[in-house]
Amino acid sequence: MAVVFPSRFSLKGFHVRMMVDPRAILHIILYMVCSSGIMFANKLILTVYRFPSFMGLALLQTLFTFILLRLFFVSDIQKREPLQVIRTVFPLSFCYAVDITMGIAGTGTLSLPLFSALRRISNFFILIGEQIILGTVRPLSVYITVGLMVLGAAVAALGDITFDPLGYTFVFINNFSTAGKALLSKSRLRDKGYSSVELLYYNSAFMIPFLLIVTALTSHVFQIINFGFWTNPIFILYFIFSCCSAVLLNYSMLQCTHYTSALTASIVGVIKNIIVTYAGMFIGGDYVFTPTNFIGVTISAVASAMYVAATYRKQPQESGVEVAVRKVESTVLSVPVVQDKEQAG
Repeated sequence: MAVVFPSRFSLKGFHVRMMVDPRAILHIILYMVCSSGIMFANKLILTVYRFPSFMGLALLQTLFTFILLRLFFVSDIQKREPLQVIRTVFPLSFCYAVDITMGIAGTGTLSLPLFSALRRISNFFILIGEQIILGTVRPLSVYITVGLMVLGAAVAALGDITFDPLGYTFVFINNFSTAGKALLSKSRLRDKGYSSVELLYYNSAFMIPFLLIVTALTSHVFQIINFGFWTNPIFILYFIFSCCSAVLLNYSMLQCTHYTSALTASIVGVIKNIIVTYAGMFIGGDYVFTPTNFIGVTISAVASAMYVAATYRKQPQESGVEVAVRKVESTVLSVPVVQDKEQAG
């Protein structure tokens, strides 16, 4: 049973009672650290070392995840009826495959600040999806702040003098797949009885053939095999870090979604992206400053913080782990209020 520590904090004149669940803190911190780390690692691998295939990178990360889970967590994976697994998990696996490949592709083709701003549009899709699919209705202030995130992304795009239509296509596909992944993950964890480890394992198993076929069809296999930096220890360090972060990122994201909501997990990522946004201006070497772009990026980042404040204006009555998680996440400014009444934990 989790230990819960009561405390208080104030935000512009109003007080919020917090019940701090250590498990929630661990998953939130792990998710934010891994999500930031893998973005920087993938950026360096693709742009500095010029790894020849983003699909190949996604394949190797997924293969690493499958092998790791198979070796060390096989006892946590229940045997299930194959057709039932396919019906339940395959749609989620498809979203995962698209999400990881488009995310890596977008990171490689756009600067990190612009990529982060455009990725916030996924929260709009999740917001609408939660209302339609999960029946979650949020205060008007939440819709306004999410709208500001989208506005900031649009302004940033208008100021992008290095416009890359392929990169924008990658990001918008990434946004749709992120929304689908988040909503399906919540459904499978809550309604279908799958654990986070099981979802990761079955996702990896379904994704490997798909990614292998696509990588082979794009004729990148020999380029990957003959890549010149396989003997470079610094590149290998980045590559191993990227693969390990991929495993921890997916696990912590599922745990975040399990304890809270699809939108909560997404907003944790958004707040993390504020750090990535400004650090990314100095990492990767491909950010071109323009006043319009910088203003748009900043509007989107500020709207993320406004969103968190807006969700605490009205606190519904919740129970158990949900209350603990919602309120501890306020200490890192990363939590929306969730109004659906599912049981967590």
